[in-house]
Amino acid sequence: MDKKFAVIGLGHFGSHLAVALAEMGAEVLAIDDDLEKLDDVKDKVTHTVRLDATDEKALRSQGLTDFDAVVVAIGDNFEATLLSVAMLQKIEAKRIIVRCTTPVHERILNHLGITEIILPAAEAAERLANSLMFEKVVDSFALSSEYTIAEVNVPDSFVGKTVQELDLPHRFEISLITIKRRVLKGQLLGFKKREVETILGVPPATQCVEQGDVLVVFGRKKAIQRMTQE
Repeated sequence: MDKKFAVIGLGHFGSHLAVALAEMGAEVLAIDDDLEKLDDVKDKVTHTVRLDATDEKALRSQGLTDFDAVVVAIGDNFEATLLSVAMLQKIEAKRIIVRCTTPVHERILNHLGITEIILPAAEAAERLANSLMFEKVVDSFALSSEYTIAEVNVPDSFVGKTVQELDLPHRFEISLITIKRRVLKGQLLGFKKREVETILGVPPATQCVEQGDVLVVFGRKKAIQRMTQE
C-alpha cells in the first residue's frame, strides 16, 4: 500500500519535500493558503488544497488522521506553526513532523510533545562544517550529535585492499554500508561510452576498493575523521 503524506506550507523546503515524496511513489497532499504556491506543485503531487492550516474544521475535512505523517513546513511564521500543530494534535493525526527555524522554537515544540523536529539551517550548517573540516568527506547526514552517516572519498592507503583487509569495524569502529563507484557504460547505437555512478550494494568481504570510490560509512564523527586521515 502506498504511503500517504500531507505537507503543510509550500515554501522552498515544503514544496521540495512534497515533490520529492511524490517522485518516490507516495500519495502527497500539499496544503497552503497561497494559490500561486499550490499552482507550482499541482502537476507534481497527488492533491493540492487551499486552506487555513490553523482552522480545525478545515483540517478535519482533509482526513489527515488516515495519513502516515503530516509535515508542518510553515517555517518563518511560528505562531501559525504552533496553531497548526495544536489543531493536528486535537484531530489526533498519527505522526506530526515540524520544521522550525531556531533552537528556541524547537524547545517550545518539545514542550508541546513534538519530538520529530527539523532544523534545516542547522542541518545544512552541520553538513558544510563536515565538508570543510574533513577533506575527504563528500556529504554527511547526522543521526545524532555523535553519530553520522558519511560519504567519504576513499583514502589512498585503502586502494587495492579488500573490505576484509580494511577491517573498518575493528580498526575504527565504523560500519561500511556500501560503495559508490564511477564506471564506464556503453550507449545505444554505438555512441561513445559515458561515466555513470553505480551503487555496489552490500559489499562482501572480498570486494576490492578502487581509486575514485566513495565509501558510505556509519560511525562516530571522530572515528570517521580519523579514518579520513589514513
